[in-house]
Amino acid sequence: MTRLRSYFWRQKSLEIGLVGYLCASSASYFTWSFELKLQVIEIILWPRRGGFAPRRLPFAPKKTNIITGASKTGKSSIIPIIDYCLASDRCSIPVGVIRQAVAWFGILVETDEGQKLLARPEPGKQPSAQEMFVIEADEVSVPHRIEEANTNFKQVKATLDRLAQLTKLGTDVDNQGSGYGGRPSFRDLMAFCFQPQNVVANPDVLFYRADTTEHREKLRAIFPYVLGAITPDSLEKQWEVDRLRRELRVKRREAEAYEQASKTWTASIGNWVGEAYELGLVEKNALEKKGEAELLALLNSLARQGIPERPVSADAMEESALEYAALQVEETKLNGELSDVRHRLNRLAELRSSVDQYKLSLDKRKERLSLSRWLRNQAHDSDQGTCPVCAQTMNSHTEAVDAMCDALAVVESDTRRALQAPVVFDRDWNTLNKSLRELTDKLSAVSVRRKGIEQRSARAKQQRLQTNAAARFLGAIEQALVLYNARVNSGAAKAIQDIEARIRELLAEIGREDFESLLEKALKRLSKSMEKLASKLDAEDPDAWLQLDTKELTVRVGGDEGRNDYLWQLGSGANWLTYHVAATLALHALFLGQKRSPVPGLMVYDQPSQVYFPRKLASRTKVDEDPKIADEDTDAVRRFFDVFGKATSSFKGGDFQIIVVDHAGREIWEGLKGVHLVEEWRNGKKLVPEDWIEAVAPNSSTGVEG
Repeated sequence: MTRLRSYFWRQKSLEIGLVGYLCASSASYFTWSFELKLQVIEIILWPRRGGFAPRRLPFAPKKTNIITGASKTGKSSIIPIIDYCLASDRCSIPVGVIRQAVAWFGILVETDEGQKLLARPEPGKQPSAQEMFVIEADEVSVPHRIEEANTNFKQVKATLDRLAQLTKLGTDVDNQGSGYGGRPSFRDLMAFCFQPQNVVANPDVLFYRADTTEHREKLRAIFPYVLGAITPDSLEKQWEVDRLRRELRVKRREAEAYEQASKTWTASIGNWVGEAYELGLVEKNALEKKGEAELLALLNSLARQGIPERPVSADAMEESALEYAALQVEETKLNGELSDVRHRLNRLAELRSSVDQYKLSLDKRKERLSLSRWLRNQAHDSDQGTCPVCAQTMNSHTEAVDAMCDALAVVESDTRRALQAPVVFDRDWNTLNKSLRELTDKLSAVSVRRKGIEQRSARAKQQRLQTNAAARFLGAIEQALVLYNARVNSGAAKAIQDIEARIRELLAEIGREDFESLLEKALKRLSKSMEKLASKLDAEDPDAWLQLDTKELTVRVGGDEGRNDYLWQLGSGANWLTYHVAATLALHALFLGQKRSPVPGLMVYDQPSQVYFPRKLASRTKVDEDPKIADEDTDAVRRFFDVFGKATSSFKGGDFQIIVVDHAGREIWEGLKGVHLVEEWRNGKKLVPEDWIEAVAPNSSTGVEG
């Protein structure tokens, strides 16, 4: 009677406390329904052998769905199947009979866009299958068979990212979104949705797949984002500030370069006006101008005018200067003609050498062919017509001898023509040599006259130097004016002011959001929720202070004595299970309170009651034997199921669904609010039908995993 009374008041307190706290004191958790809607409507298995209908396992949305059953019935395959169909990179479905009997695994989910059927084939020897089969509709009609894939898992991941409305920016602005600070993905959020058998009461691991470095570091990076401390808007502003700061550094360097060049130029402006006077480019009264604007206008006018035709003062012009200029023109002309004559002489010398080589070649051919005439004469003079060398008749070789005689005649003709070429070459050679001597004499005369003028008139020489100096001076002035005008007209100062103003504006907006403050508030709300939930479960100290450590990815527990311990420092499987459930449910309560959370409103627990019968499981001898929970632990286990049911039924307006697969039977959770029995797998009923198993493994009697 005492136990029943205690149980009654504990249940009443649980109902009042949980609903009152989660619905009243934290009403924001349940007045919003912005958590990503993703409810599992069905799990579907398609058989590998024909003749069987698909195995369809239905679930109720917004409820705690319970699958209860004995060992080796497939319970522990539920999370891997859902995870695999949600585009996991690997297939964690246990190998054995279930993968031998099933060809395709699928889930039917309800989303904001309607229903989606996500199916994926059994991967065989591969870690996972790349291809997938997807149907999208308001109400999906599940096909009897899947013949072939129509998409791949990368496209499905992209669809899930879009449904979650995840930011496209990385969470690490400094590293430009690389590495663990890259953009969050839907797959990262699965850490908050699954508590498999090896995690649900694990003191060392709190979140799904957080036992690997890759997932652990990524989870740490995205925690501020999923907790709402970093919103997509604030993240975009952070990236905008970072971009503007880089642009500001570039603009400042540009402005500093212009400013430095301008200061140097301004300091030299007076010297340049004086140099312009010395070059005869300005009058003496220009030296009296002192204002920067006046001097700048003067130099601009010089740059526009260019080099004057007579860049010396009027009283410096003499007839010798004009003559000197004319001589320079004539000297240039003569040098050109002289170069042409030399080129023609070189070509003529090359041609003469070629003709000599040709004549030598003809002489050699003539020597070789001259024997042919002697042979022909011998044939005509001899009565017998025999060869004097070999004593053979000449009649059979008459044509060959005639052909050699004809070739000899051609060679002799070419030789006569080649002998005429030197006569023509000699005439042209003499003509060009005469022209070369005449041009050389003229050039020497011009050089003598030019040197004479230079010796007689130092001013002509100065004119030449002065012209070059004026050209260099005006070029430098023009380049300096371009740089100066670019600084004035570039708008760099205005651009810098605009960028700085925009940065101040964005920082003010970010400052109002106060990332650290938002994160602290979110963690405080989370701690209160965890403490309330843990007090209704089976914690060793129901009044302990709790905090989620987002760096260590675990729960910190504090007592009255002021000591704070991590989860792995505590004993008792009941404590570990309590804090796992409290943390995961409190997180989903927080997600529902956000304006828009990308985390799906789905939580799957695999055999949470296992901590209450470890010795029974270890000593079990029969495969199908169902472990029983001791009477003293029944109350504790029932409290967990009661919290599950009230969580889904109390999340007003929220699309939150819990799936629990467990050994615990109806006597534990029957009659609890928000709890829905999916199926009971006992007495031969399993995830995979027996006839499927017999079809692929007739001699197998071990059932399926889990």
